[in-house]
Amino acid sequence: MSLIKQKEGRKYSQENKQSGFTLIEILVALIILSIGLLGMASLQINSLRSNQSAYLKSQASMLAYDIADRMRANSDRAIAGDYNAFDTDGGAVPVNPNCISTAAGCNDVSQSNTDLAEWARRINGTGNAIALLPDAQGTIARGAGNLFTVSIIWKETEWDEANSVKNVSNQNFSINFSL
Repeated sequence: MSLIKQKEGRKYSQENKQSGFTLIEILVALIILSIGLLGMASLQINSLRSNQSAYLKSQASMLAYDIADRMRANSDRAIAGDYNAFDTDGGAVPVNPNCISTAAGCNDVSQSNTDLAEWARRINGTGNAIALLPDAQGTIARGAGNLFTVSIIWKETEWDEANSVKNVSNQNFSINFSL
């Protein structure tokens, strides 16, 4: 019996030894975990900024190709000059003749006015349209040989971390096409 007690005594003394994590090890692990979480939050914020910028560029692209497709569909009036030197910011946006909903439909001239009015409303956010870009302006210019340039300019806000200020800059998207 004495041998068993000795062995049990040894087992008991070995179980009394400290095992597991100390408080310092737990604190170090928490610090490492918190640094990792802060890094993930920073990545998420940068991702959101990049996504917003990409979203605005895709909206500008969609608007530019929208009017280009409308001009291709009504190419006779585009070549005749109905779309020349158009600017959504100039206040010369034509009134929408609302000929699309009529039984007779639109003739070529009223179709070009409808195209320009609808495009301007989407850029400016007037009427029942929602502005797809902040403080946007769209222009259509005609060059030599029926070469058209559609440009869209909008304001984009970026955060300057070095100076801790917001910077507002103009962004531009342009396409060239010929009829």
